[in-house]
Amino acid sequence: MPNDSSTDPVDIVLITGPAGIGKSTLSWEVGARLTAAGLAHAIVETDELDRVYPRPSRADLERLRPGTLDISTLNLAAIWATYRALGHRRLIMSGVMVHLDFDRRWILAAIPDARITVVRLQASGTTLTERLIQREIGSGLDAQLERTLTQAQRMAGEAENGAIRLETDGRSPQELARLLLAELGWVR
Repeated sequence: MPNDSSTDPVDIVLITGPAGIGKSTLSWEVGARLTAAGLAHAIVETDELDRVYPRPSRADLERLRPGTLDISTLNLAAIWATYRALGHRRLIMSGVMVHLDFDRRWILAAIPDARITVVRLQASGTTLTERLIQREIGSGLDAQLERTLTQAQRMAGEAENGAIRLETDGRSPQELARLLLAELGWVR
């Protein structure tokens, strides 16, 4: 049962990594384990927060909420307001998040009382290539593979204080979820 205190901070676990690394799969597995343990939580995939066409202009965003630069902020705030009203205080989010400083700002603009724990998933180029070949269909594979490998290289070079780094090569989503939840102290 959710905690009813609206003054408790929100714990956000931000699962990041290059496209195709398994962020969504890990989020779903973490959610399944939290459910099994009876711990209230919500899951939001950040890709769905701005999947809209045409993209709103800055003027549109300014009209809706002055100072807002990204539609994701508005949508996350709206979704979280409902979950918060229901008493939730744990949020699992997943997304590529190449620019963590920017991403933290829009997340905190939506949920100001959040404590964000960044989880960076890592894998070898070989593993990422294998996963994308299984996932991608159609003519976009080569372009996605190039983007993914560039993202992985950039993220590997970032110094992220306090981030939990999880190597995914040779590990199942179940093992990764168990390791992550133990690290967070949410489920042993």
